[in-house]
Amino acid sequence: MTTRIFTAKNKPTALCLFLTLWLFTVAHAHGEQKIIVNQSVPISDPDWIYLNQIFAMQIRKWPDDSAIQVFTLPSTSELHREFTVKRLKIQAHQLDRIWNRMLFTGTGKAPTVVESEEEMLEMVKSTPGAIGYVSGEYPVSDVKLLSGAQE
Repeated sequence: MTTRIFTAKNKPTALCLFLTLWLFTVAHAHGEQKIIVNQSVPISDPDWIYLNQIFAMQIRKWPDDSAIQVFTLPSTSELHREFTVKRLKIQAHQLDRIWNRMLFTGTGKAPTVVESEEEMLEMVKSTPGAIGYVSGEYPVSDVKLLSGAQE
């Protein structure tokens, strides 16, 4: 005698369990993002407010007066959206609005957009004063990882 696991009575329960597990997996697909900076950057433990100001292009120089070069993934990237919400505490579309306002008023510029984590790592490695991010699982070398950057 065999027991059927999925009967007509528990199909909705199984479906709910599957959807819950799938949503959990999708929501944590990239894990905690790594904030990476060029080796030349003189900071190691910024808070999320400072990072928010950097990525909003409101702070343009590091404490040693060297220029900050911000790199981001496209606004349509899932990793970019996760990064803005989890690390910067702002929605991606709000950050886009800030950049667009600065561009249209001539008071600033938008960050440099790269197409992949590989390109992000290469640009941050090779650009003095650069900052960017990659997924938690992405292997990095020859850059500094910022510690903290949490609430």
